[in-house]
Amino acid sequence: MTPYTNWTKKELHYTLKVHVSRLDINDELKVLWKNLIDEAFQSELWNVIYEFNGCTLVQDMFHPCPACFVHDYMWVSGHGGYISDRIFFNLMIAEGMSKSKATRRWFAVRFAWYFSFMWKYIFKKKFMNPTKAMIQMNNYFK
Repeated sequence: MTPYTNWTKKELHYTLKVHVSRLDINDELKVLWKNLIDEAFQSELWNVIYEFNGCTLVQDMFHPCPACFVHDYMWVSGHGGYISDRIFFNLMIAEGMSKSKATRRWFAVRFAWYFSFMWKYIFKKKFMNPTKAMIQMNNYFK
């Protein structure tokens, strides 16, 4: 499923950053989130248009969903795991999702990680260390 193949990278980039700008969150989180979005668009480790699939198996709260976007980036580029899922959980809450719904989605991605994606990365030897933007975002939520 690739719902954004008719979008340009510029359109997608702009739309994601506008969504973040309009959220009722503090400016520090907005800057960190936008930095992570910028990093994802500059990364050569994934194809933004073809590998970002929205929110897998669930309806986007926003279209496109900024939390799902950065999570897809982290997983597809090889930065998956606990830190990416922790960031995802906190960003869903920042978008206004209820804690119970965010917890269900967090549990689903943890389950998918341990029973599928982790093994894919092990066999491909594609594990990557978190980037500076990911570490800054993770530290913000500590």
